[in-house]
Amino acid sequence: SLLVWPRVGIHAIWDVLIPAAPALVVFAPGVWRNICPLGTTSQIARRFFRTSGFRLGSRTQAWVALTGIILLLVIVPLRHPWFNVSGTATFILLVSAGVVALVVGALTLGKSGWCAGLCPVHAVERLYGSRPCITVTSSHCAECVKCTAPCPDTSPGIRHGQGVRSVPKQISWAIIVGGFPGFVWGWFQVPDGGSVLSATLWLWPFGGLLVTLLLWLLLTAALSQRDQCRLDAIFAAVAVSTYYWFRIPALIGYGEFGSDGMLVDLQGIIPLWTVNAAKVLLAIVFLWWMVIQRAPKP
Repeated sequence: SLLVWPRVGIHAIWDVLIPAAPALVVFAPGVWRNICPLGTTSQIARRFFRTSGFRLGSRTQAWVALTGIILLLVIVPLRHPWFNVSGTATFILLVSAGVVALVVGALTLGKSGWCAGLCPVHAVERLYGSRPCITVTSSHCAECVKCTAPCPDTSPGIRHGQGVRSVPKQISWAIIVGGFPGFVWGWFQVPDGGSVLSATLWLWPFGGLLVTLLLWLLLTAALSQRDQCRLDAIFAAVAVSTYYWFRIPALIGYGEFGSDGMLVDLQGIIPLWTVNAAKVLLAIVFLWWMVIQRAPKP
């Protein structure tokens, strides 16, 4: 579709699959990890050829995971000039990611190399999925090979900062927990199109990241460990709420930049006040579920 019917393919990826993923990760991260196409691709060699793969040390895997976060922070802004507007560019992105996932999955033990390592989405899974509504066993693992610790599949609800706190893990923790809410907000301040060299393309998301990261660092330094856990949950809820605060109106034609990210135009059919009410209600749901309903554990 991305090559033959690019408008359909772009809608399917960026306006259907991606908007549904954050909510799914919040309430059932195990389901997402089972159906993720790239995660499944990474396990092809293991499933059909019984390869054992290379065991990554904890420090190496932490650096690999940090690399995945860097990829996330680079790829997401590039949606505006490239992937949101070009089916060919999105096709190349997905095929490239699939090849990397396949190779990394074949070379490393279990799911350590891609699903719990280089995958750009893994860090967001950890951020949003710390309060799962339901837990689902991994369909990719017939038996545990102890490829990574803590394991997202056998230890649902683990959050950033748990486990050995090496330097790359601490950096990853700070960027994703502290900086991601601002990054998400900044991304929605940029319209689709334009040049990859445009300063605003990078300044808005990374400027937002820096602001919320500094705020998180200041608050973390002033709070007890238990309060820090609640702070992390608040920042996670703010990040996913911010995403839907902008994404829901854009999907139905009420976006700030016209038809950017629009799936179907419902202006004049659904009044604006109902859209605003839905944004507020969803933000309350995320705050209640991720922060209030279950007390965060250190």
